[in-house]
Amino acid sequence: MKAVKVLFRCLMVVVVLVLAIMVMRSIMRPEKFRNVYNERCEMIKEKLITIRDVQAVYKNENKKFFADADSLADFALNGKVSIIKNVGEIPEGMSEKDALKAGLLSKETVEISTMEKVMETDASRKPENFNNLQYVLHSNGPKFNIQTGSIASKTYEIPVYMIVVPLDDILADMDKAITPENASPFVKFFNKIFYNGLSEETQYRSQYKDMVMGSLTEASTSGNWE
Repeated sequence: MKAVKVLFRCLMVVVVLVLAIMVMRSIMRPEKFRNVYNERCEMIKEKLITIRDVQAVYKNENKKFFADADSLADFALNGKVSIIKNVGEIPEGMSEKDALKAGLLSKETVEISTMEKVMETDASRKPENFNNLQYVLHSNGPKFNIQTGSIASKTYEIPVYMIVVPLDDILADMDKAITPENASPFVKFFNKIFYNGLSEETQYRSQYKDMVMGSLTEASTSGNWE
C-alpha cells in the first residue's frame, strides 16, 4: 500500500509539472513570437528607409527607380551622384542672382558618393546601414523584391515602386535565431520545450502582417508602419 501511495504521489508530481509547463508555454510562446516579429520589423524598417532614400537619389539622377535589389545595394555603396555646388560667397544684402551676375559666385558640378548624399538627409544614419542592403535581414537570407511601374499623369509618366516583405521572410530562420548553434545545452533544452516550431504556429502568424513600402497605383513611397 505504501508503495502505491509513493507511486501515486510521483505521478501527481509529473502531472503537475506537465500542466505547469503547458501553462507556461501558452503564455511564453505568443509573447516570444511577438518580440521576435517586432525586433525584426524594426531592423527591416531601418533598411527600407535607407532603400527609400537611395531610390530617391537614384531617381533624381536617372528619372527612374531601381528594379533590382543587388544593383541598388551596389549603387548605395559604390555609386556617385552629381550635385551643383556654389563657389564663392554671397555678400550680405545681395541676392544669389545678383552675386552670380557680378561674378562673385559661380556654380560648379561635382561628384559625391551616394552614401554621402543620402546621409545629408539624415546625419544620424550610420555607414553600416548601407551594408547588405539587398538582404531582408542577413546575407544568408532572402532578398528584397522590388516591383516597379509607372502611373500616367496628364503630362508625363510617374515612376513608382513597391517592396513587399512577406511574413515568411520576416520570420526566416526564426527557430535558429531563438536557439543559435553555440547556445548552451540548458538553453537548447529549455527552448526546445517552450519554443520549438514557433515560426510555424498558424494561430500566431495570422495576427501579423507583411511589411509594405511604396505603391504601384499611387505616387507614394510610404511604409505601412507609418
